[in-house]
Amino acid sequence: MKRFDFSMKLIVLAVCAAIAVNLFYTPKTDIVSAEDTEMRGIWVASVGNLDYPQSPTADAWQLRVQMDEVLDNCQDMGFNTVFLQVRPSGDALYKSDIFPWSRYLTGTQGTAPSDGFDPLEYAVNEAHKRGMQLHAWINPYRVTNSSNDNGKLAANNPAVLRPDLVLTDSSGKMYLNPGEADSIDIILEGIREIVRNYDVDGIHMDDYFYPSSGFDDSAAYFKYQDAYPNKADWRRSMVTTLISCARDAVKEIKPNCMFGVSPSGIWANAGDTPGGSNTNGSSSYHSLYADTKLWVEREYLDYIMPQIYWYNGQPNADYNTLINWWAGVCAPKNVKLYIGEAAYKAASGSEAAWKGQNGINELSNQVSMCRQSQYIGGYSMFEYSSFMGNSNLYNLIKQLHSTPAAAPTLGEINQPNPQPEVTQAPEDKPSEPTQEPASADPTNAPIAADPTSAPTNVGDASKFTDMGEYGWAMPYIEDLVNQGIVKGISETEFGPDIFISRADATVLLYRILKESDITFTENFDDVYPDKYYYDEIGQAKATGVAWGIGNNLFDPDGTMQRQDMATLAYRVLKARQILTAIPNTAKALNNYWDWRDIDFYARDAIAACVENNLMGGYGDGTIRPKDDATRIEVALFVQRIKTLIDSK
Repeated sequence: MKRFDFSMKLIVLAVCAAIAVNLFYTPKTDIVSAEDTEMRGIWVASVGNLDYPQSPTADAWQLRVQMDEVLDNCQDMGFNTVFLQVRPSGDALYKSDIFPWSRYLTGTQGTAPSDGFDPLEYAVNEAHKRGMQLHAWINPYRVTNSSNDNGKLAANNPAVLRPDLVLTDSSGKMYLNPGEADSIDIILEGIREIVRNYDVDGIHMDDYFYPSSGFDDSAAYFKYQDAYPNKADWRRSMVTTLISCARDAVKEIKPNCMFGVSPSGIWANAGDTPGGSNTNGSSSYHSLYADTKLWVEREYLDYIMPQIYWYNGQPNADYNTLINWWAGVCAPKNVKLYIGEAAYKAASGSEAAWKGQNGINELSNQVSMCRQSQYIGGYSMFEYSSFMGNSNLYNLIKQLHSTPAAAPTLGEINQPNPQPEVTQAPEDKPSEPTQEPASADPTNAPIAADPTSAPTNVGDASKFTDMGEYGWAMPYIEDLVNQGIVKGISETEFGPDIFISRADATVLLYRILKESDITFTENFDDVYPDKYYYDEIGQAKATGVAWGIGNNLFDPDGTMQRQDMATLAYRVLKARQILTAIPNTAKALNNYWDWRDIDFYARDAIAACVENNLMGGYGDGTIRPKDDATRIEVALFVQRIKTLIDSK
């Protein structure tokens, strides 16, 4: 997605905040009181059996004992937050309907632990007993961590079920293609599954996004190249879409559950990108196509934890330079800043600054620097095994944590309440109704005229006495009434604010498409022959116009959300080659400050409808995707579709 128009203002604020970090703040003391909170996190990795389990086993007792040992040690070292890697490579350390059991857990992908043991469920419960938070750490796109694993996928792995979504990097590792919307849907469903089924304190992503610039995603890009002539911008847009939707997925289920990312420590270098840090290293913006700074500016995250795995004074990537740069980015925003620390380098680093006691001193100094900044709320150490193999490091962290501190929670962070600029609807089309819909039973007020009888008020829509608020819409309603497509709820009333039924909305779209009558052999189980819409819904189903709700049910009397109205129309118009251009989703939706309320599946559809003047927003700058559609809205919607079809 492209930046909002006020992005330059945010850059100026961030630069000013960065200056304030260096010159004007009053440092915190290096002593953390018991009343304080501080992120004291530790990453526990499962990929490659780095930390847990030590080696693959399906034995539930062994898995339980090893988890107890990990959590006991974390508690002893004074950590208050554990980031447990539960989805390392397109697989899971928990019972999932989407991803197979991880081979790093049991040795064979798809093989479950014995006795119904669920490592994530156990880890959450045991961490909470020890007074620690547990965040579920996922790697979103990676399917395999080695090309040797490509032939060892379980039959229910998404990469096996949807091979069309899989690409490989230069080393042969498999990834879900970040440029495919269906890949994003799989990842989002995986996130929802965790938040819904487990009492996790957060969902956490690391720094693996696009694997490289040479990733062959040209087929996916072809569909978007008109809207994104620059392929790099398109890639960043797709990753940003994932991040934005991931946060929404978490909050819809558990608002107090944290969502955060631990990206590469360099967003971009000032030498090649305005607003970048005074560094010269590999950056997330250009190498991984992750616009991490934008995510903070738009507050798509509860926290960001950049991996600043460099030492103080390191050429091209100085630790102090980077923590101050990130503090400047986060200071004006409602996003907490924690720092990812390279404990593994202090344990076994090859550079002089990290060797032996130098490494212990460096890590200690870095923690002190974090504590002295009022803009940094803590840190996380990578990774658990580094402390198990180095007694000096183990003792250092216990000393640093000698004074208790609670883990941060969302109770201390004000929930985002963005107030974007209100954008009025374009003058060349009428705004959608601003009156709140009246509560009414839609089953008693069909808008579609019964095709077996003469429609009410044909050619005389002027008899409707309840259209005072919508006088501007009368020419459109007149046209539809003249054609026998819509009718009123009585001789003198149209019922503009009554919610429309799914049956009527679908029938109207089917009629506007001017489909020829066809013979159908089946209908939805809840669409009964005595209903006036029976034949048309059956024909609509046969031609792909009717959209069921699952299990061969249609819910004909149910209401239809505005976003579903747009999605139904877009799918049909796209399939019939009436709409062929890829919508510029960012440009079309940024006019509406509630665009993030649009579910991911409907964003392209609403964008296409907006671009083609089929759908508009309200006078207050909203588009209200989850409002139930009213009779007047759908009538105008199908009329605009009719105009579009007639122009082709």
